[in-house]
Amino acid sequence: MANTTFSGPVRSEGGFEVVDKSSTGVYTTSLDIASDGSIDLTYSSASTGGTNIEPVVVENTMTGAGGLAGRSRFQLNADAALGSYSNALKAITVYGASGSTSGLGSAAVMEMTMSAGTSSGTYAPVEVELNMPANASTGTATSLFYTSVNGDDASTFDDNGFVMNIAGLTAGSSKAFASNGSIGNVDEITHGLKVKIGSETYYLLLANAANFAD
Repeated sequence: MANTTFSGPVRSEGGFEVVDKSSTGVYTTSLDIASDGSIDLTYSSASTGGTNIEPVVVENTMTGAGGLAGRSRFQLNADAALGSYSNALKAITVYGASGSTSGLGSAAVMEMTMSAGTSSGTYAPVEVELNMPANASTGTATSLFYTSVNGDDASTFDDNGFVMNIAGLTAGSSKAFASNGSIGNVDEITHGLKVKIGSETYYLLLANAANFAD
């Protein structure tokens, strides 16, 4: 069928599908927009390197002074007691039995590029906001960050993993990774979180009480 150009909206009561037809006549759906508005996109690639594989690209260029946001938005509205978990956005990477990454693998990457123009303002690749309107409750245990290690072999991470891995910092006096001074009284310090900064391992010292000695 030849390409068809429409001058108005395209409507379908039963949804919309983009399909691939094999040489044997078998159809495989790669994009499905259901009649209830849900979208299912399936993509596969046999690329062996050279270019980034990006099945979905959303790019916005803002040129108006004073413009706001510029983001894509995922919003979950909950007005009922939901089940054991709820999320507005989920990113997941699944490695199979022979799957791996030669460098750094992650489920989500947040990247920001600074310039000579960023001489004022506050910048951070990750912004976390917890809104507390009037009469809001903090439930059982509310925090700005929640992390967990799951699975039958979680103890392997306990023995070999890091709570954080920070790269690109250089230790020194008055630097972001400060290395000046020492602790004079360690009586209250009982625990530590293992972190990696560069190629070195450090422990963030923790105390189980707030009655620190001067």
